[in-house]
Amino acid sequence: MPTHAAVVTGIEQLAPSVVQLTVKLIHDDFTFAPGQWVNFHFPEGVSRAYTIASAPEWPQALELCIRVGAGRGGAALQRLDSGAEVSIEGPHGAFLLPVADDRPVVFLAGDTGIAPIRSIVLHMLAANDPRAITVLYEPDRRHILYAADFDPLARSGTIVHESGNIEALIARNRRTVLSATIMAAGFDGFLSRCRKALDDLDLDATAIISESFGPEP
Repeated sequence: MPTHAAVVTGIEQLAPSVVQLTVKLIHDDFTFAPGQWVNFHFPEGVSRAYTIASAPEWPQALELCIRVGAGRGGAALQRLDSGAEVSIEGPHGAFLLPVADDRPVVFLAGDTGIAPIRSIVLHMLAANDPRAITVLYEPDRRHILYAADFDPLARSGTIVHESGNIEALIARNRRTVLSATIMAAGFDGFLSRCRKALDDLDLDATAIISESFGPEP
C-alpha cells in the first residue's frame, strides 16, 4: 500500500477528547472510498489508524476524526502542530455503501463512529444519490459531533438525523429500519447493542454492514 506525503493544516477540538485533523496531500495521487480509514504516520515515527470523516470529492484535504486516548498515539497527537510534515498510508477498510441496492440507508453511529458515516453521507449528497438517508446517532456524553453538518440537512428535510439512546432510536424508526440497508459504526459494545436491538425486530443482524473501532475507550 503506498504512502503519501502530507502536511497538517488544521487541528480542531470537536469535543473534550475528540479532535479533527485536516491534512493536505502534497500530490494528487491519493483516492479513497467514503467510509475508509488510513494509517497516519507522525513525525516521530508513531503510526495510528484514523478514520476519514470528509468526502472523497475533496481528496487533497482529508479530515480525520480522532478520539484522543492514552499511550504513545495520544501523546504524539498532543504534540502535533499545524504545519507538521506527516504521511498517510492507505486507504483501508470495507465499510462501503453498496452500489447495487436502491433501498433507503439507515446509519447507526456511536461516538466517533459518526466520522465514516459523515464521509458517506456527504458523498451521497454530492453524487445526488436518490436513496433516503437516516442517521441515528448515540453521542458520547451528549457531545454531538458534526452537528453543523447534519442539523441543517435534517431541518431542510434532506436527511433524517436523530440523536439519543440507540435502542430507543432503532425502536422509534422501526418501519424505516425494517426496509433499509443498515450500516453501523462504533466501538464493540455499541455494535453489540445495535445487533441485539435489530434481533429484537426479527432482523438478521449479521446482514448489517459494520465497522468496529475496537473495545470501548
